[in-house]
Amino acid sequence: MSTAYVPAPPQPRHAHPVRGVQASVLLERFFVSGVAAVLLIRGWLGLTGYPQIGGDGLHVAHMLFGGIGMLIALLAGFAFIGSHVRGFAAIVGGAGFGAFIDELGKFITSDNNYFYQPAVAMIYVVFILIFIAGERLTTDSHPTPDERLAQALDVISGSVIDGYPKRERDLAMELLSQADPNNPLAPALRRALAQIAATPEPEEEFPGRLASRIASSYTWLVGQRWFLTLVLSIAVLATIFSLRSLSITILADPDDNRLQAYLDSTAGLLLVANLIFGALLIAGLIRLRHSLLAAFQWFRRAVLVSLLVAQPLAFYEQQWAALFGLAFNLVLLSALEFGITRETGPAGQSATTRS
Repeated sequence: MSTAYVPAPPQPRHAHPVRGVQASVLLERFFVSGVAAVLLIRGWLGLTGYPQIGGDGLHVAHMLFGGIGMLIALLAGFAFIGSHVRGFAAIVGGAGFGAFIDELGKFITSDNNYFYQPAVAMIYVVFILIFIAGERLTTDSHPTPDERLAQALDVISGSVIDGYPKRERDLAMELLSQADPNNPLAPALRRALAQIAATPEPEEEFPGRLASRIASSYTWLVGQRWFLTLVLSIAVLATIFSLRSLSITILADPDDNRLQAYLDSTAGLLLVANLIFGALLIAGLIRLRHSLLAAFQWFRRAVLVSLLVAQPLAFYEQQWAALFGLAFNLVLLSALEFGITRETGPAGQSATTRS
């Protein structure tokens, strides 16, 4: 009795790590929980008068609890598989990292100064670097067929644990459709998944429904052209008013010593950053008559200058009062990213250039 010959799968053609399908969601949870941990810890300590855990010369820093949180996240990732475990590890690990980095002032000062003024700005820079690195890590613009097959296997393993929900099965089938058809695993997995009855998606609990509703409302809002126009107008007006007092001082007395002191301070550097921000906004407004996409890209450059240059200076100068400016910049960046995506899509390409 002869048996059918099944060819061996081809050797992998790459040695670099394969990005996970959930990478962007998990990194987002890590980032949000880390930022939330810093804000909650600082807020709670401020409201309670900065209490200390310990006594008789002992002080248990909350950095220790942050380390425990990161350890729990690592152990969970090592010991278990599945999307729920990864989500748990991302949230707990992010909160642990937030509690850890919140004590940055103690790490870099000889007197363990938690209130070291530049610490807030440095914490902000750390999270911005995490955000940028996360964006680069999760950008999977040219996945290979072998990578798609590996991602499909990862999704299928989670689907087995969750009882084959329809959403995960459909995602696995979509990934397998982009895998190498000459690899015998791909058609075999497609046939196997097609024979399995998918379970209906469980009804979301109230926190999940609320989060989904907020996310969909936010997506709708930033996608509205009038909202982008409103936010850009506010940005232009804010830049004008930030330069107003300095202009009055220069016109009144160009040799005023206060002017030199201002320019030599952090506020002076912040002024230069705002000038660059305003110049890039003006460049975008000039391009607006000819190309909406080009204008959006100039506006995006302006926001990135504000986030990467102006905001660290603002946090150094104003401490946590700079959170409002950060939130405004993030909303503006989201609206611009949405607009750029829409303009570069099939429907927007024909209408991007206007005479």
